[in-house]
Amino acid sequence: AKKSAAATPQNVTSVSTPTTRGRDTIAGSPTSPQGGTTLRSKVQEKIRLVAEDGAAGTGANAKRPAQQRRALTFRDEVTDAIKSATDEVGQFIPLTPLTLVYGVTAIWLVIRLTIYAMLITPGALRYVYAYFFDSRIIHRVRYGPNRRNYLDIYMPPESAAAQQRGAKKLPVVVGVMGGAWVMGHRSWNTQFGMRLLDAGVILVAVDYRNYPIGQVPEMVEDIGRALAWVRANITTFGGDPNNTVLHAQSAGAHLSALLMLEHGLMEAQGEADPRKVCSFSGLKGCVLVSGPYDLEAMQPHLVARGLNATMLNSLSVDGDLAACSPQLLLDSDEWREVGELVAANLPPIHIFHGTSDQAVPSWSSVRFAKKLQDAGFANVTVDIRQGCTHTLPIIEGPLRGMHDMQVELVLPFLLGAEGAKERLAALPRRPRLLPEFLVRLAEYVMPY
Repeated sequence: AKKSAAATPQNVTSVSTPTTRGRDTIAGSPTSPQGGTTLRSKVQEKIRLVAEDGAAGTGANAKRPAQQRRALTFRDEVTDAIKSATDEVGQFIPLTPLTLVYGVTAIWLVIRLTIYAMLITPGALRYVYAYFFDSRIIHRVRYGPNRRNYLDIYMPPESAAAQQRGAKKLPVVVGVMGGAWVMGHRSWNTQFGMRLLDAGVILVAVDYRNYPIGQVPEMVEDIGRALAWVRANITTFGGDPNNTVLHAQSAGAHLSALLMLEHGLMEAQGEADPRKVCSFSGLKGCVLVSGPYDLEAMQPHLVARGLNATMLNSLSVDGDLAACSPQLLLDSDEWREVGELVAANLPPIHIFHGTSDQAVPSWSSVRFAKKLQDAGFANVTVDIRQGCTHTLPIIEGPLRGMHDMQVELVLPFLLGAEGAKERLAALPRRPRLLPEFLVRLAEYVMPY
């Protein structure tokens, strides 16, 4: 069943979904009835900040690729990773103990995740080595002023010629990883980036502030800054800013969807200038993988798994989960006023999910896609894969040497349907990196 998960995508129009309490509308105003600042106004404030800083703050950070390569050593990367981890753990120490914040079950999930990591390590070492020592990866390019505002750029051999004046630029993918909002890192895009190198596509792998360093508004701000940086600077590295796709997974998909809808809404209302920041209308497509788009509806699912559902509240401002749920934004009074204009200006959206996802149920994507279609989005595809888990497209699939689900999702936007087929057929075959019995054992203990 696992191997068959990569079968031809299906457009699913109905799926069993849980019953949730009524949430017909979100207040049209971004301020609460008590006059306090809500999460929505905080998110909008951060998007405005990106727009104000965008034009002046992006270009100065772009060095020539050769300079970027010389600027980093293996020791620098490891030292920075240790320092960042130490700082983040230090911020967690004053907080309520893990057993109270996430529930006792979370401890068992962490143990399972640790066992899972140990089982896949022999196969993953190939990517660990590549991340630190492959000369085609430019590390730690700063895109903004905040902590963890770094990105890595995966440069295929063709990028050297593409950097010349007048040369044809290469297609670009911006990768925003997941990590439950607390443990993501840009290096998690390594296997995806290595495969895109084979396809002649540049990958920009983005970091953003995790909790507790930042909450949802800060995370949205960081992704917005990264997209603005790519728009302003990727031609320096041989990339085409007009042939760019956003690929976001899990928590990254949630944050990217929220940024896309809020920014589109602000553009339509004249509150965000697309000339100063990367407008989503300039993207060829947006691929959202296994994301939670309604955090209120996710709470019962977390409770059913034995987790403390209030963990989500700490990510938001004043526990306002509705305001950080992109699906519920489509119910707002503001959206009813200008939603059709927003929908017309946003790129095609491909929403991917697996039926065996234990972390985020597939109904999350089905319901979000249906809501987008009802809101006037004409070009939305919901792609539900039977037997696919939360991690199969990004971990177990590549370890098995299966064909490339992530690459298959982005190439049609960049190269067209026929061009994508030709490019996929020309890719070198993936080697199997782990025996099947180890992969199956890892899947069995994996909590997601």
